[in-house]
Amino acid sequence: MTWRRNLLLAAGIALLTTRSATGQSVRIQVVDVGQGDGILIRTPNARWVLIDAGPTRWLADSLGPLFGVTRFDLVVVSHRHRDHFATIERILRSFPVDRFVGNLADCLNRTMDDGIRDALADRHIAAQSLGADTLLVDGVRFIILPPDPIDDRCPDDENDNSVLVRVEYGSFSMLFTGDAEAEERDWLVANHAALLNVDVLKAAHHGSSNGTSVGWLAAVTPRAVVISAGVDAHHKHPMASAVNDYRAETSGRLHCTNRHGTIRVRGYQDGHFTIGRQRSTTKACTYDGTHY
Repeated sequence: MTWRRNLLLAAGIALLTTRSATGQSVRIQVVDVGQGDGILIRTPNARWVLIDAGPTRWLADSLGPLFGVTRFDLVVVSHRHRDHFATIERILRSFPVDRFVGNLADCLNRTMDDGIRDALADRHIAAQSLGADTLLVDGVRFIILPPDPIDDRCPDDENDNSVLVRVEYGSFSMLFTGDAEAEERDWLVANHAALLNVDVLKAAHHGSSNGTSVGWLAAVTPRAVVISAGVDAHHKHPMASAVNDYRAETSGRLHCTNRHGTIRVRGYQDGHFTIGRQRSTTKACTYDGTHY
């Protein structure tokens, strides 16, 4: 009866494999880095992707001991403001990295850019500058949205030079927007609206009022929104008008790192997703002009 035992064993393995595949997810952590962005993505089979790294060394120094990262398949810098890329050079020099995506233009008076370019060369990391592309990591698609062709690679307004990334795992999708303001977002709505409709939106520019609009939300139609922002009265993020718009669009499915800590999104191939918060609170995300 060996053949029967082998058949039963094979059937059991197939069942376990099916269940495992069904239960797999892409795990997206919008890490509480204070006033900035730091997004850490774990694919179903524990491969890692990073989008931005926050304003301080905290996330860079926590990647190994706290999150268990040993290497990155992909590192993306949305744009060259310190609250997004201040420690990217440190990360490139500390971890094996397969590919880097970010603005590599050699602009005047940008010494931090020199450090990143040097790290890419020293570590022999494949790198690409702005431009549409689709990268596949362990079954998860990372779609680098097309840039506005008239944009200057050394702009006065770095926000509107943000690299936007659409993440897809099966039927689940999430959009990462850097600090994109109206000019860039309006161009995408006019030219690439099909890439914008997603399940979850990481809000542009830390929940600022210049990070959203009626037309933008009509194109994106998110079922949930995550805002990455710090408790910072100087920037006054997130702003009440934007928060109200996001809440109205998502029937209240709004999450913000300044109140809830690290936000954990798990997306599944059938399109459903769950969102967890590091801490629970009834306080509003918004800055009211005087205090949080």
